[in-house]
Amino acid sequence: MILGYIAVNNKKQAKEITKLLLEQNLIFTANISTKKVFKKNKISGVIENRKQTIIEGKTKALLFNTINKILRKKYPKNMPMFYAVPIIYMDDKQTELLRSETAKV
Repeated sequence: MILGYIAVNNKKQAKEITKLLLEQNLIFTANISTKKVFKKNKISGVIENRKQTIIEGKTKALLFNTINKILRKKYPKNMPMFYAVPIIYMDDKQTELLRSETAKV
């Protein structure tokens, strides 16, 4: 199991991606949130911030590459940042529900 993160530019794109992944049973659940992202400007040295929308979705680790391919195909010129962290511990019944409700691999 993994918790996948997809960083996009706006809520419209986040909703579009979330709907696509849920319809194909590639994620079990999703949260969409907007956060401030801080970055140091390499030229001026000034710390800058901007808003970024994040999709957080639970899924099977074996579906990571499938999701990545779909995102790369849909957004070839502006691929959203996509990464995942492992879910180490999860309730057995919730784990089984996630497995049964996501795409078969």
